[in-house]
Amino acid sequence: MNKIYYHLLFWMFISLYVFDYISSFYDFKESLIYSSFEVTILCSEFYINLCFLLPFVLNKKGKTAYAAALITLLSLSYSAYYLTGLNITLYNDDLLRSIISFLLNHSLYIFISYIVWVFNKYFTEKQLRLQLENEKLQAEMMLLKSQISPHFLFNALNNIYTLTLIKSDNAPKMLATLADILRYFLYEGSRKQTFLTSEIEIINKYLQIQKYRQIEGMDNITFNVSDDNSVKQVPPLLLITLVENAFKHGDITENKNGFVNIDLVTTNNKIEFTIANSFQFKVTNEGIGLRNLESQLKNLFKNNYQLKIEDSNSIYKVSLRFYGNKDNI
Repeated sequence: MNKIYYHLLFWMFISLYVFDYISSFYDFKESLIYSSFEVTILCSEFYINLCFLLPFVLNKKGKTAYAAALITLLSLSYSAYYLTGLNITLYNDDLLRSIISFLLNHSLYIFISYIVWVFNKYFTEKQLRLQLENEKLQAEMMLLKSQISPHFLFNALNNIYTLTLIKSDNAPKMLATLADILRYFLYEGSRKQTFLTSEIEIINKYLQIQKYRQIEGMDNITFNVSDDNSVKQVPPLLLITLVENAFKHGDITENKNGFVNIDLVTTNNKIEFTIANSFQFKVTNEGIGLRNLESQLKNLFKNNYQLKIEDSNSIYKVSLRFYGNKDNI
């Protein structure tokens, strides 16, 4: 819509300019007729070149075909002046000089239409490029998330199978909790933002599954939340990746003294998520979860985040800081 306004303003200015020039030589009525004719021809050449010759002839058939089409357009335009006698009235009674004056005058508007076309093409291609980059980014994000979900599903189903074999009462409870988690992966995982409260809830459900497994260090799992309510939304599945990584590479499943401590603090729209876990044996490969998390963080926040990993005295600690969205979805 803005483009239409700019075009209207441009032709209003040209109309007034042409009328003002012609009125220096003719009375009001003649000036109005002549200027209307002149502006109509200029406008026709401008948009025929902009909307047809440049995109369909120059772009697809090449410069030679475009030059021939442009010569034909200007020839037809001059014929209109010649047949009405306005080539003499508006330009010169000498045929050659009137043609030269016509070409100089009308070539300017052909050139302006070319400049407009170049700018339009540049901004259209830029918009398309940004759209493609955004679609590529979204595709990468979905791929990374899809790599997390099967890994989690495999581990959970394996645990349920083990509980079923020993006829544990926790098996149906664990299955129901897993269904809630998978529902979250399915419906929230594809969103750009989700409620922070939903992320906290899904972490609690994940921790509940670990307790249903009756792992050795189940009493040493803590999850502390200090929320000042400044953050409403966060990208989904970021925090759960760190939680899953702690249980996967920690020793809490077989060590009664093993632990997983999780702290989530929100202050002035900033989220600080810290998770520490014990381990007995050094894991040389950090796993797909943490690598995927780093890729997601770079895609989502560029350099506006902090991911710190500490590894000392059989304790593995990861701290993640980033700014959430303070608005509701």
